[in-house]
This record gives sequence, structure tokens and C-alpha cells, in this order.
Amino acid sequence: MVLGAMAMLSLKQDADPKHGKHLVWKDDFKANGLPDPSKWGYEVGFVRNHEAQYYTKERASNARVVDGELIIEARKEDYQGGNYTAAALESTKAWDHGYFEFKAKIPTGRGTWPAIWFLGDGIRKSGASFVGWPQCGEIDLMENVGFDPEKVHFNIHTQSNNTADGSVASTHIDVPRVWDDWHVYGMDYKAHSLDLYFDGKKVLTYLDNGKGSAGWPFDKPQFILLNLAIGGDWGGQRGIDDSIFPSKFEIQYVRVYQ
Repeated sequence: MVLGAMAMLSLKQDADPKHGKHLVWKDDFKANGLPDPSKWGYEVGFVRNHEAQYYTKERASNARVVDGELIIEARKEDYQGGNYTAAALESTKAWDHGYFEFKAKIPTGRGTWPAIWFLGDGIRKSGASFVGWPQCGEIDLMENVGFDPEKVHFNIHTQSNNTADGSVASTHIDVPRVWDDWHVYGMDYKAHSLDLYFDGKKVLTYLDNGKGSAGWPFDKPQFILLNLAIGGDWGGQRGIDDSIFPSKFEIQYVRVYQ
């Protein structure tokens, strides 16, 4: 969830990337209460990007499952030395290939910064197995900042970001009132390419440039993150509107096909 350069691509209808693949992991959020701990862990504290929220753990007011939806809620409240709370969930499992699909409804309002994204699993290892950022790789399948709400951003971060011919590391699309509706975000993660989708349309392709892990760290597993940040280096560029709280990021399902 780090700000990158942006370019505009036109939406292109493509074949269903799930074709020929089988569902291997899912969360349809059927059981009310806290998110399933066998599938989701938490980031805790003030984590990155000078964001204003404190990410809490196992606190239903910030992350809960209600009637078939995961709700990640940001709140205006004093907590652990900060003035806002929210949640950042991370999948306990990581994958090095597959098609990933999320149905989500994002919030809006000045200061919000919701995201669906991936990090290399090495960033949560210790000792010799630890791989820091950006060497671990980062895939931002969806980012939106509330001060510019009708743009949906897609970004790839690597150590070099030297893209191969025919690929880009960053783009955005314009979606009028994107926060009013549910949308489907998808990623087809292959051995040497990443294709990112919005409502079934391919919006970004990133290719292995053949120059090693500096440009293609995605030969190692990546895990999922779902979070609602408030403020920060990007989301807070025009301040935070306290009248928007509580603010809810809703996810209807997460599915992985291989």
C-alpha cells in the first residue's frame, strides 16, 4: 500500500480467468462473529505510511462477520494513543499461483484508504527467512483514496519495478460512484505474469522481465491483506473528515482457484 506512479488504461473484456481452475480455498463469511482465525490473522498497531488508525486484534467493533459479510470498520475514538481504530486482516495461508477473486464494497470520505493487496510471505518470517519490503514484492489489487473517490488504483511494487515490454506496474480506472455498488476484483497469478481484473475486465498486466527477483519476486508465496486505513502519506493528503465515521469496508467473499 505504497504510492506509485499512475497511468490510465482502457478496460478490455477478457475470457474468464477461472476457466479450467478449481476452487481450492474460500471464505464466504457465513459464521457471524470474529473472522475465522484458521483463515485470518491481524496486523496490530500503527504499522505503516504514517497512517492515523491503530489496527486492533480480535475486536468486533473493527472486524466482524455479519450476515454473510466481513465488515472492516474504521472508528473515530481514542485508543492506544491514537484517535482512530480500524482493522487489517491477513490470510494465514500464502500462495505462489492461482486466480484470486474478491467481491467488495468500498467506503468513501476524505481520509479513507481501503485496500485489497498481497505481500510476499517472507516479510512475516524471521531470521534468515525474512525478506523485507520491497524485495518481498507487493501486489495492490485495489486501492482507493477518499479525497479522489472515483479512481480505483492497481499497483505492483518490486525492488526494481523495471517492467518488461507489454506490461505496466501501475494504473488506475475511473468508476463513477464506485462506492455505491459491489464490485469484483480479481488477479490471475501465473509463473511469469500477473493479470489484474475489475468486474471481469483486465486492467493491468505485469510480466516477469527475466532479470531475477528484483523485478519478479513473485516466484515465492504471497499472502492476502484486507484493510481500511485512515489518513497516511497518500490517504491523508487532504486531511480526514471526522463526519464520515464509522466507515465500513465490506467484503462478501474471498476465493482462490488453481
